[in-house]
Amino acid sequence: MKAYAYVNRISLDDLRSIEIPDPKPGPYDVVLRMQAAALNYRDLAIARGQYHINVDPPLVPLSDGAGEVVAVGDQVTRLRVGELACPTYLPDWIDGPCNPAAIRRRLGGPNNGVLLELFCAHEEAVVRAPTHLEPAEAATLPVTAVTAWHSLYRLGNLRPSQTVVVLGSGGVSTTAVQIAKAGGARVISVTRSASKANQLREIGAHYVVTCGDSDEWPRQVEEITGGDGADVVVDVVGAGSLSRSIRALRMPGCVHLVGYAAGTSASFDIFDAIRHGVTIHVATAGNRSDFEALVRVFEQHRIKPAVHKAFPVSEIHRAFEELATGGQFGKVGLTF
Repeated sequence: MKAYAYVNRISLDDLRSIEIPDPKPGPYDVVLRMQAAALNYRDLAIARGQYHINVDPPLVPLSDGAGEVVAVGDQVTRLRVGELACPTYLPDWIDGPCNPAAIRRRLGGPNNGVLLELFCAHEEAVVRAPTHLEPAEAATLPVTAVTAWHSLYRLGNLRPSQTVVVLGSGGVSTTAVQIAKAGGARVISVTRSASKANQLREIGAHYVVTCGDSDEWPRQVEEITGGDGADVVVDVVGAGSLSRSIRALRMPGCVHLVGYAAGTSASFDIFDAIRHGVTIHVATAGNRSDFEALVRVFEQHRIKPAVHKAFPVSEIHRAFEELATGGQFGKVGLTF
């Protein structure tokens, strides 16, 4: 079968099509004929040698994908032939709190990912996709959508009527808006681009703050909330944005730090954090139980994830170039 891989070194100029043997499933395995994949910034960081763990070639990249179940072992009970399903990003993290053993294996680096024709995995490491989604939509879920769910509902215990501020408009951000709205929260989106305001409202934002190049969006959040501030901020920016996210909170408040687009080092005023009684959660993706809960909510509310653009898999390099430009609404995808 065909696969795409970093063969000799981890570098985009060494990412190419290769032929590898078809998988031989065991009694508890399922085989997916991959139909779509999606890119994350971690994939770009890996390709640039900027990821926080060591990744070696040869490597089949990408963590997010969806495919049709075309074969199941004779002991498989979780999935059936013909269903659309997604491999889980962290195959060993089924439920419970995060621990080193649960997150050691990661699709797309350091372990082989989903950019191949046939993907074989133990049934425990695969989740049925929402039935109303197309493959390119379902492929966006395993990393960013599950991370948003785990942050808001597993770590943060988001409740109806709380106010959630969501920064940005990428994969984590758009899903956070959608699932916070589905949970009954009041959602304030913050974006630098006025062109995305209507799209953010369409997917569930009650208010949109367009900040351009200004860093004064916390003041606007304070005005919207009548001086109270938000209960929760989903911060995908990192670096200096963390201090602003703290300022936008009421007391007590919570920041979910789920990205590092502006850098990996952050500082904040400890007195400011004390005044806001802040709790800071750093995202660690999510487990299979989170993914299954997310699927149920997506189906109940008929939520469709935002797909910025889907390229043919043969144009994988163009897809990476698109991701590198930034500013997408939703995720960059690939179709097989």
